[in-house]
Amino acid sequence: MTIIRLSLCLAASLTVVPIASAEEIAPTVVIAEGESFTAAAGSGWMATHQDDSYASHTYGGMWVMNGGLLGAAPDSAGAVATTTVQVPTAGAYRVWSKYQAPPYFNFTHRIEVIQGGKTVHAHDYGKIDAPRMWSFSAGLHRQLWWSWGLDHDAAEAPAAMATLAAGPAEIRISTIANPQPAGDRFIDFVVLTTEPGDTYRGFKPYGVGSPFMLEAMAASRVYLRFKNSGPAPARLTASTAGHMQPLYGGQSGTFPDGDVAPGQWSGWFNIATICRLAHDEGVTLNLPGAADIEVEVARDPEGKELRGQATVPNGEALILPIDIAWNPKARAQSNRAHARQVIADAKGTWRRANGGKKPALIPFYGAFNGPAWSHELKDALGYNTVLPDAYPQLEIDGYHQHKVGKEAITAYAATLTPEQRQRMRILSFGDEIHIGGIDYNDPANTPKFQAWLAQRGLGAAELGVASDQATLTKQAGSRLTWWAKLFEEQQVFATFAASTKVAEETLHPKVLTGANYSPHSLPQYYGPIHQWIDLFRHRGMSAFWTEDYIFSTPESPQMIGWMLATARCGTKYHDLPIHFYVMPHAPGQTPGNLRRSMLYAIGAGADHIDNFWVGPAEYFTENFVDWSHPESFKVLSESIHDTGEVEAIAHGGKPRVATVAVLLSKATDFNEGRVAVDGQKDPFVSQCTNEPSRLVQTIGRKDAQLLYLAARQAGVDVDLITEDDIAELDALKQYAVVYAAGEWIESRATAKLDAWVQAGGTLYASAGLGARNEHDEANPAYLKILGLAETSLVKDTWCLRPLLELPLAKPIDTMTVDGALIPAVAFKQVLKPTSATVLGTWSDGAPAATMHAYGAGKAYAIGTAAGHACYKTALRVVPFARGGRKSIYTPIITDPAAVSLVRLPLAGLVPEVTTGDASIEALLLENTGGTLLTLVNWSDQPRKDLKVSVRLAAAPKSARSVSGQREIAVTYADGIASFSIDLTEADYIVLAK
Repeated sequence: MTIIRLSLCLAASLTVVPIASAEEIAPTVVIAEGESFTAAAGSGWMATHQDDSYASHTYGGMWVMNGGLLGAAPDSAGAVATTTVQVPTAGAYRVWSKYQAPPYFNFTHRIEVIQGGKTVHAHDYGKIDAPRMWSFSAGLHRQLWWSWGLDHDAAEAPAAMATLAAGPAEIRISTIANPQPAGDRFIDFVVLTTEPGDTYRGFKPYGVGSPFMLEAMAASRVYLRFKNSGPAPARLTASTAGHMQPLYGGQSGTFPDGDVAPGQWSGWFNIATICRLAHDEGVTLNLPGAADIEVEVARDPEGKELRGQATVPNGEALILPIDIAWNPKARAQSNRAHARQVIADAKGTWRRANGGKKPALIPFYGAFNGPAWSHELKDALGYNTVLPDAYPQLEIDGYHQHKVGKEAITAYAATLTPEQRQRMRILSFGDEIHIGGIDYNDPANTPKFQAWLAQRGLGAAELGVASDQATLTKQAGSRLTWWAKLFEEQQVFATFAASTKVAEETLHPKVLTGANYSPHSLPQYYGPIHQWIDLFRHRGMSAFWTEDYIFSTPESPQMIGWMLATARCGTKYHDLPIHFYVMPHAPGQTPGNLRRSMLYAIGAGADHIDNFWVGPAEYFTENFVDWSHPESFKVLSESIHDTGEVEAIAHGGKPRVATVAVLLSKATDFNEGRVAVDGQKDPFVSQCTNEPSRLVQTIGRKDAQLLYLAARQAGVDVDLITEDDIAELDALKQYAVVYAAGEWIESRATAKLDAWVQAGGTLYASAGLGARNEHDEANPAYLKILGLAETSLVKDTWCLRPLLELPLAKPIDTMTVDGALIPAVAFKQVLKPTSATVLGTWSDGAPAATMHAYGAGKAYAIGTAAGHACYKTALRVVPFARGGRKSIYTPIITDPAAVSLVRLPLAGLVPEVTTGDASIEALLLENTGGTLLTLVNWSDQPRKDLKVSVRLAAAPKSARSVSGQREIAVTYADGIASFSIDLTEADYIVLAK
């Protein structure tokens, strides 16, 4: 294969790059980078950094060559951008556009190739149903459905080939009418290739995450020269690590072709031959006999357009920014120089709360690799764990990944000294694990199951057979299926509990055990209840450990609240700590949301903060903060020191008692996870030609999450509770309101809810109305609480991710409540009341929503997925962006009808904190020293003079804004402390006793 690329300096300056042997019949490839096209000022096209596109990340299958694209707004039409390339040999060429194509949208643009004044190619690209090649070698499809969300780089070309002569050719890209739903056009590059097939380098076998990226990299040009400061003639050895999935192997080369005399500069050479400029590239330099290496970097082979001069210590790295080939502001610099600047800023420029001292109680973890100065960098940012002894840190900070089982843990403990064992804080049992199960076909498990059933007094009435006749089964329709699942779970819990006991015996009694839970399986951030909650009740592990990564999923940034509510639900039984990954990775995570997440996690009760892999980026494969995003380092440093100032209250602090709960229904979790439909029935999945043959329903579980977010936006504190909490721990006595979503609810909880509502509680049922029990049988006892005789349910959608499908979901019908119209999505349930009052109707007049005055309480029944319907009103119809700045926002429900519907049960409840702004979320922790109020502004607009009121038993002795590093004037009357504050992203307010 031969590749040719338009120089970014002069159209006439071209290089042919052979990358195949002469014996091969290799295609010729010409790459025209999107950011190199010329567009008239204000024409609609512009060079766009990847941070402002639909994908900016350190991992996955969406990558931007040189970090730059040609971008245009969705409504642009008639804008033209051009460039000229040299066609090296005459022949027939396919013309590919490589662009970003998040699902369900149009990204239409026209590409023309003109030679000799004639248009030899013209084609309209980016239509919603166009066959395209995709990320991860997915092949030729119209649309793609990935369960995790977005990895949608596309390459499209018509089958017809353009006949081109050798010599110059103009490529013209135009915006054209872009049908709705319409997205921004982001073109990474245009490819001309004599290869007639639907293929590219690394397609089969799988060798590259994004189409044509290997061709683009082979055509890359960044020039470097060095001065030989060694004592003898020498050549420079340069190497890079792998960061681009799946290309984790490094590359290296020796430059130039011949030795360079001592004291002399080498000629210019193309360092990009060992680089992958789909990310910042760290180039490690080695020169025999030299202490430091002087280098210069340029955009052109003559060195006229310098892009950096640096002195790099021998054996360390020169950092080439991703955009060095086109951004005139980009500069190459040594990694040590970058680190020195961050260290200086951390110590002298950025806010350094807590008198500059690190936290002394709350551990902050984060991996830093590399030379000795990487430890200095970690220390300067404020990290207080896993540092060399010369740096201040916590006494108990040991951290190991991963060991599980008696033999592995015992063997690991034997490798440690007594002091090391005593310093161990937490031992990991695994990363992103599923906890497994038992073999139902193992005959030894049957008598164990039967004994377990008998011990619980379960007989034919509950099982359908006598306990001594029971067998383990997963058969639908059998009552034994539910009980077999519970038995299986408890066997697994016991296995993990045994590993925890071994760790405590071989390391020390207070060591913590945990395993990182990934929240990315559908429904995202709704972990399986037995794993995320019940295991901790059985103390299978002694610390709850999970990761956010919200910036890479089609979820609201506010979903962090649900995650930590889940953690609190699981840890409450034994007052266990929460070890929480707040992922800072840049590109990807925005500084604003990183700050929100860092403070939110502490305010919500996290005991350890773990930033996973931080830096320097060149020493990690993926997941890092690169040097081009110093603002992220600033946020890390400020957030850690801010926490140091409040940790006396935060450490061991407890949230106030909530009066509102959302039910985590194990019956819905179990049964809904078994509802699978043909993907062709779903309006979104059916658009995708790689659709799963069986799509698992998520609506009930996702609705619980969206109801939680809606209640938090109403300002009330909200807990998550399970059916076991209700049935076994009498949890309902704490709550005035319970939201319950899903088609199934466990019978034991139903009986308790009945008594609770009659005693004055308020139940709000949605998304299926619990019309079936844990055995997937009719559940008239629950309908009785709702005042209903029966319901009939119709579905037209089974899986709606909040920032992907939900904005585009068409109403299944319209509900009218109090004269206001509310478009319903996914579920339409017609209600047949007995004693309930009709509050809302469907378009045909049938009952759609009811309220049942039941004893001293109330029960609301909403015949659709109320969380989805209300949340949809806050969503923007824009493509989801995976990381970066393009379309990151937090949906806030403000539509009056939606607000009224979702807050029906909250009437009369008084929030502990009021701000009058649904975008502001408040969290309270109480301790002997006072109250910690964490305020998070989910809007992208700073709030000036925000009025805040907090319910307190006594006037605070003082109030302090940590981000403002100032005291706040407070008034106190009638049990309420009031003050005003400016709030940008997040702040801690310390209300001292």
